[in-house]
Formats: sequence, structure tokens, C-alpha cells
Amino acid sequence: MRFMGIDHGAKYIGLAISDPTGIVARPLSTILHTSIKKDIELISDITKTEAVDKIILGLATDSRGSNAQATKRNRRFIAALKTSTGLPLLFWDESDSTLRAHQFTKPSSMKMESIHSIAAAVILQDYLDTHAQEQSPT
Repeated sequence: MRFMGIDHGAKYIGLAISDPTGIVARPLSTILHTSIKKDIELISDITKTEAVDKIILGLATDSRGSNAQATKRNRRFIAALKTSTGLPLLFWDESDSTLRAHQFTKPSSMKMESIHSIAAAVILQDYLDTHAQEQSPT
């Protein structure tokens, strides 16, 4: 099963993709936000090209572990993404994903927008690792 991870920001949208077995995540691309409609069209095209089966959308959580405020802010994006792709959409805590992405990179060797696709890969890898542990025998 192939997964896509999304780090949805106000200016950039980072995308990551898993390998076909759903074990390893890698940065895919970064979209410069223009409009929800155009962003969703591009993401939808990528999900088809990459044969994505499920989307993992990073959402910030509050101190109680709730993502209600983030979901409210992103409601239009989420609704358009579900409608356009028709794929299952799961939410995953994106706390510290950008900070962790910076730890994997050398600041002088990358463009700032690239950090968002790396953050998407961090989000997606967290999801994949958590679910691999749930399915593995102890």
C-alpha cells in the first residue's frame, strides 16, 4: 500500500510518498500555495501518478492532544482533498515535524521550501512506524 504524507502550511504544502510496501517515506515535492482549488488539483494529479492508496495529513495538536482547532482552520482544504481524490484521509500529529526536518538537513545546502517536503516525510514516517509496530508481533 502506498501512502502520501502532507505537511499543509499557509505558504507551502510539503508532500512525501512511501515506497510501494508502505515501509519507508521520502520527500516528494513542495507546492507553493496559490489557491485551494489549484493546490488540490495538483495533489490529486500526483496521487494518481504515484498510485497513492491513502493520504496522511499532518495536523497540529494542542496541549490536550486535540487537533480540533487545526481541523477547523483547514476544513475547506480537507473537504476538497477528500472530494477530489476519493482516497481515505487520516490525520496525524505534526508536532515538531519542521524542527525535526531541520535536524536532518544542512541549512546552507537546501532551499527553504524543501524543508516542507522533508517535514511531510517525517510525518509520514511517524505514521508508518507506529502502524508497523502495531502489526508486528511482540
